Amino acid sequence: MTAPASNDRKLRVALLYRYGVHDHKELYPIIPEVLRQLGRQCEALYMGPNRRRAGIQYRFPGVSYRFLPFTVNRASTFDKITKALLWYACLPFVAFFFRFVWRADLIWIDESSLPAQGRLMQMISGRPLAITVCDFFLSIYSEKISWLRPWGIWLNAIDQKSWLKAAGLFTRSESLRRYLLARGVSPERVVVARDAVLPDLFVPGDAAALRRKLGFGDADVVLCHHGILHPNKGILRVVRWMLPIMKSDPHLKLLIIGGGPDLEPLRELVRKNQLQNQIILTGWLASHAEVNAHLNAADIGLVMRVGQSSDHFHVTGALIHSMMCALPVLACRLEGIQEIVTEGQEGVLFDPDSAGEFLQKLDVLKQNAARRREMGQKGRTKALAEFNPEHIAKQTVETLIRFARRGRP
Repeated sequence: MTAPASNDRKLRVALLYRYGVHDHKELYPIIPEVLRQLGRQCEALYMGPNRRRAGIQYRFPGVSYRFLPFTVNRASTFDKITKALLWYACLPFVAFFFRFVWRADLIWIDESSLPAQGRLMQMISGRPLAITVCDFFLSIYSEKISWLRPWGIWLNAIDQKSWLKAAGLFTRSESLRRYLLARGVSPERVVVARDAVLPDLFVPGDAAALRRKLGFGDADVVLCHHGILHPNKGILRVVRWMLPIMKSDPHLKLLIIGGGPDLEPLRELVRKNQLQNQIILTGWLASHAEVNAHLNAADIGLVMRVGQSSDHFHVTGALIHSMMCALPVLACRLEGIQEIVTEGQEGVLFDPDSAGEFLQKLDVLKQNAARRREMGQKGRTKALAEFNPEHIAKQTVETLIRFARRGRP
């Protein structure tokens, strides 16, 4: 009896994520639904670090898991770096597994922040690859540090080769899609799949009690930023811009949620200027529910990046979550953000290098509560449509199946 032809069996689609399925779901909440739908149409395998065998929460017919023997603490920069090196060390073995044991028709790496991992997987596995292109962390540093620039150019060239040879690419923004097309990727192989937010995860709500607990009064106007406090986010820059007007206006408050390299410099700046009652630094919050509550304690959502070249490719979580909570946004004028925010509709935009424009736009929002409410409602309506999880999950699965069929011999 002869063995069946390779195209007689079900498609095999593998997902790789260097933080593991638990954190994957935290960062991209439609992943369980993507796995569920994939399991109905093909054989799906998820491979990543083992966080208390988190995959058992997402058992679906047709979906199996392979766990790597380590975990990643995303709140620790040291742990992220060391585990990234361990991830690189594991990739050749993972690639051999997909080449000779599981024989994947498509491998999907759902992040691109680690340079050259896609090309390494292509070369060793020999299997079609799909990549989500979104982060360019090395570019963030190499644009500022001269000795890193040759490495950044070399590794970017390796990544470009992986894009050109990939079965398909996902992006989160039209601006990044245009960037990839300009580098020779064919249009039918680049799909914009937005970030998705579950509609009950970030919602408007009454946070009067929390406002009082944080020390905010009814007359206060609270600006809120949340996320990793990395220098690229430019929060120190914003605080320095705001210092003079905060000292003259005690009703202007700033709520900063999150941790990272800039947290201690921010604390020192607040102490030095004796603004502990106006600038509140929460550090990391334990759950989305807490972040949601704190966003609802604010009046304006702040969306900031310093304006480096790769910043134009992002539609940031701070933007999406603020809009979902019906906050008007004060957002830096970058290409990806302008795909979502129209000036004067869902919020207002400013040049990330212009203190004057930032303060002028902040004053526009600060002076008009009715306009803030109107912008916030428009923002939530747009966010519900643009980041609809049901639509994005379906689009993602259909695209993965299409990429896998194209790559099958």
